[in-house]
Amino acid sequence: MKPPVHKLLLFLWTGLVWAHGGHYLPASGPGAFDFRPARTLPAVELRSHENKPVLFPPKGPAVLLFGYTQCPDACPLTLGRLLPAYEALGAPPQLRLWLLSVDERDTPQTLQRYLQGFAPVQGLTGRPEAIRPIAEAARVEYNLAPGGRLVFHTDALALLDAQGRLVRMLYGVSRLSTAKLKEEIAQLLR
Repeated sequence: MKPPVHKLLLFLWTGLVWAHGGHYLPASGPGAFDFRPARTLPAVELRSHENKPVLFPPKGPAVLLFGYTQCPDACPLTLGRLLPAYEALGAPPQLRLWLLSVDERDTPQTLQRYLQGFAPVQGLTGRPEAIRPIAEAARVEYNLAPGGRLVFHTDALALLDAQGRLVRMLYGVSRLSTAKLKEEIAQLLR
């Protein structure tokens, strides 16, 4: 008995996504986009990985990774390169590093456990209706993958200025070197 065509197509599509290099969206290729003028992000209340309320966007320069704790590749790769870049810049105290979860299953407790290996990165989570407008403003897409375990998401970092405005998006960040991330963050701090 032949499998239904839609199941075969789903299988092939899923294989192509994985062959692409992970579960992030194909539109996540390397590149950058500058917002001129800087874009004001929606003001919403989120929860930190310490389960405290956080008014978003944060004040002060910040690097914001859109991701989630069960990400098998892009997020841990990016965090693994972001931290040495941050340290190479002297761990500037005014710079905040954030992981904004695009997976509604990520709780503050889940984020706290995950981020223990990535200090000083702080986690943010919230209701889907609070996170979706932030992602849209930053040109980030995400959705639950077939099977419901993974989240397809744009492989991206947002760079926020001292007023918490979006000034630059970096796409395909899991493929950027530590040196390139350091250079981008140094530009933000100037």
